[in-house]
This record gives sequence, C-alpha cells and structure tokens, in this order.
Amino acid sequence: MSRVGGALVAVALMGSAWADGKQDGRWRQLNAEACTPLTENEQARLPATWKPYLSATRRCELTEPGAKSQVALITVFALSFYEGKPATAPWEDFPRPLLVDEEFRPVGGISELFPWDQPATLTLRHGLWKGGIPQEIRVHVDNPAVSGPYDLPVLRWDASQRQYRSVDGPTPRKRRTS
Repeated sequence: MSRVGGALVAVALMGSAWADGKQDGRWRQLNAEACTPLTENEQARLPATWKPYLSATRRCELTEPGAKSQVALITVFALSFYEGKPATAPWEDFPRPLLVDEEFRPVGGISELFPWDQPATLTLRHGLWKGGIPQEIRVHVDNPAVSGPYDLPVLRWDASQRQYRSVDGPTPRKRRTS
C-alpha cells in the first residue's frame, strides 16, 4: 500500500475517535470531519505560500457548546492534497496551521498539520472557555515512528495580547517495551 493509502486507512479508523471525543463541557475534541473549505475571501487573505494548497485547506471551528465560534484552525488536509497524485509524489513543505480569530486575524498556530502530518495523526482538544474563547489548546501526536507519541506544547490564550502562547515544551511519551 502506498504511503498515502496507508494513512487514509489510519485516518479513517481515527475518524470515529474524533467524532466521539470526550465533550465534557470544559473540553472539546476537534472533529476533522466538521472542517470546511475556505471561502474565496478567506483564501485571498492567506499568504502566498498557501496558494498551491488552497483546494485542500480547511477551516476547523474551535467552538464552545451553544456559542458562536471565535477561534478557528486553518490547516492543509494533506490527504486531500495527495488524493489522485502518484504514490511517489514528494512530501510538500506545507505551511504550518494557523489559529485565527473571528475577523480572520492570526492569533497563533501549531507546528504540525492537523489531522495528519506524515506519518502521524493529531488529536486537538480545546477548552477552559472564557467569553467563548478556548483558554487552552492541547495537541496529542500519535506517531508510529520509533520516537513514539508525544504532545505539542500547550497553547494558552493571552487576553492582553489576543494571542495563543506556548506554555511548555514538547513532552515526548516513552514507549512501552512490554
């Protein structure tokens, strides 16, 4: 199976986990299936480095139950980009995902593609709401490589700067040897 084909299976299997993620009111798990294509206006507002990937770029709302979204993740869905391309197609240097506010102003970002960044799959949880804005964003990377799974630095909302700030470094998890 090709590099991309195998990942399609992995992402499809993870889809139910995203959709059925723990939604306890304080934390929500981002459902990749709920992400939508960008509008033409949003596409026009992205830097030129995004242009080759616009057909595979999605907007994923980080919403509190019953509230209007005030923060969204803008990311390239790599599997969508590679759909129909040969298995030997080289891995692209995709732009890193952006976090934007309701006016489409950048307020932060993450360092790996959501929901899949070869060969890893990402799970994004957001919560601890205040005024409709998730105060923290946590990303777990399920990495099948020898280095194993790890968490990206936690992003915490800085209301005075209207930006997400990293509050710690990556925390690799040790693989079980048994």
